[in-house]
Amino acid sequence: MGGYNFEEYRVEDTYTKFVKTAQDSGYFSGDLVLKCIGNSIYLQNIVDEEDYVISCTQNVVQQDTMKEYIKAVAVIIRTYLYHLISENIYMFPDSLPYWKYTGVGNISKLVETAVKETNGEVLTYIGTPIYPFITYCTGGFTVPYEEIFGDTLAYSISVEDSLSRNCPFFTWKIKIPVEEIKYFTGIEKLDSVKIINFTTHLIPDTIVFYKGDDKLVLRGPALYQTLYPRLPSPSFQIEMTGDTLVFEGKGKGILIGLPLWSAKQMALNGESYSKILNYYFPVSELTKITSR
Repeated sequence: MGGYNFEEYRVEDTYTKFVKTAQDSGYFSGDLVLKCIGNSIYLQNIVDEEDYVISCTQNVVQQDTMKEYIKAVAVIIRTYLYHLISENIYMFPDSLPYWKYTGVGNISKLVETAVKETNGEVLTYIGTPIYPFITYCTGGFTVPYEEIFGDTLAYSISVEDSLSRNCPFFTWKIKIPVEEIKYFTGIEKLDSVKIINFTTHLIPDTIVFYKGDDKLVLRGPALYQTLYPRLPSPSFQIEMTGDTLVFEGKGKGILIGLPLWSAKQMALNGESYSKILNYYFPVSELTKITSR
């Protein structure tokens, strides 16, 4: 196992074995925990909170050098972390693109500084860290949580986002063969598809796929999540042409929260990270929390 020494090994039950490294594993700081559950192996990396923040921030900003933009991203990552902790959630999957910890071996000095300068800062609503979101860009406005997921978050509201207009994904058009859709719809051969209605911010609220007397009803976000990443966002029109579905839409990503494209433009325009966050999260407060 790469020369690691294990300080603990135990059988937790009939199906679960547990091993833990005796020291930091280098690139992935903190303890590595390997769990064998049934026929699956799960690798857990137990890390310090700020190591998680700095790793995810680096993943999001990549080579960008706009410090205020990087600081805004760092606060969002930290807010996400402390929101989950407030819900007693301590295990995060590595399948979410903006929230994936990949170690601290290649952190730029700029990211390191930005994270340190925002140490302990999170966005809160009525004293509790919010559940923030990151999207790449929007179609001219952010979308409230309820229009994507159905239930309501009081602090998730729509704001105008004119800066996304210069993004290549502000408008887009893609074509997907009907053949590829049938595996999701369960309809062998579609006759037609129609969007019945939209939400206030142009999210398809009812999409009906027809095949004779059979039909399947979906919401736009469900189709987006199924076809992701081929479908850039859940805001779109859809038309069936022959054996092809033509999607025309706006924005890239979930469309909620902080649009990275626009946040970067605000930083380029000289705005501070606090002003960027206040604009996209107008009913939340930038709060300094104490270390756990």
